[in-house]
Amino acid sequence: MADGAGRPQSEQDSEDASSAAKRSMWARVPRFALAFLIGTIGAVIFVYFHLPLPWYLGALTACLIASVLHAPIERPRPLAGPLRATLGVAVGSAFTPAILGQVSAMTVSLMVLVPFMILITTTSMTFYRRLAGFDRPTAFFSAVPGGLADMTAMAEQAGANQRTVILVQATRIVLIVFAVPLWLQVHDGLAASSPFASPVRLAQSSFTDIATLVAMAAAGWGIAQRLGLAGAPIVGPMVVSGAAHALGFTTVRLPVELLVFAQIGVGVLLGCQFRGLTLKEFSHTMVWGILNAVVLLSVTAVVVLLVSRWTGFDQVSVLMAFAPGGQTELNLLAFVLGVDVAYVALHHLARLAIVILGAQLVFKTQKNWRQ
Repeated sequence: MADGAGRPQSEQDSEDASSAAKRSMWARVPRFALAFLIGTIGAVIFVYFHLPLPWYLGALTACLIASVLHAPIERPRPLAGPLRATLGVAVGSAFTPAILGQVSAMTVSLMVLVPFMILITTTSMTFYRRLAGFDRPTAFFSAVPGGLADMTAMAEQAGANQRTVILVQATRIVLIVFAVPLWLQVHDGLAASSPFASPVRLAQSSFTDIATLVAMAAAGWGIAQRLGLAGAPIVGPMVVSGAAHALGFTTVRLPVELLVFAQIGVGVLLGCQFRGLTLKEFSHTMVWGILNAVVLLSVTAVVVLLVSRWTGFDQVSVLMAFAPGGQTELNLLAFVLGVDVAYVALHHLARLAIVILGAQLVFKTQKNWRQ
């Protein structure tokens, strides 16, 4: 069937739906802008009081509070990919040619990741099943430590409670991302409170430098997406940037202004995950996520001590490599502290691969989750 202009009705409906989506997106821009404003204020407060990872955690904290108070803010989803790609390029830029000779030394540590992932996933699933009373699919996708977007997508297809999975996973990430830098600053004296993590300013960057950064981000993201890799927006740019810097093809660094904007933006994205949170959801869902995160940190601490002793890598690097937090956040923390970024990044890439492949295997073999 065709409309008056002779076009198929399905084509007309598709155009109408696209136009409606664009209008809806533009209508949400004021909410996006308010979220960034609140996040920036929180970041400045964290910088003023010399709190850890200020641009990121300050923005996260402010938006989390605003979300719980039902402020008219919204998660700026259109910026999620570009922001993560920016951080991916920044983390990759910390790789140097000398890193290539260290890869073999990481073998033992990387091999520990598989049993470690099985241990903490099994521990968490038992926790959520026996204590929290979650059904099997919800418990499993809440327990798998990584790939939040992929876990929530698979959770919905498996019949799990998607909102519960999002809240529990986000709670774990937030708690661990706060706990690790605070612990390092108080216990180890490592200042993760520096507001700037890059010596390069935008005014000092040439057009060629900016073009190189954009090219690495775009190429990495595009290749990773085409290959169907999980976490493509950050993984692809990080791998391409890391390879280019490790092989000595470039030494370009991300200007501090872009790095700060990306940190604030990613903090806003995570803080806004809690939009619409109710008291019932907090008491019946998030509390379990908090308790489980404490259990995971305790297990991780023991594994970190053992791995550090076996491999000789320093405990700070091992902690950030094995901590079951968000890949973006922990790589960012490693970059800001200037520790062994390559060690941390490679472990989180391996962890993401293990998590996604393992979850996919379970997802495809467990046909009768609720029986």
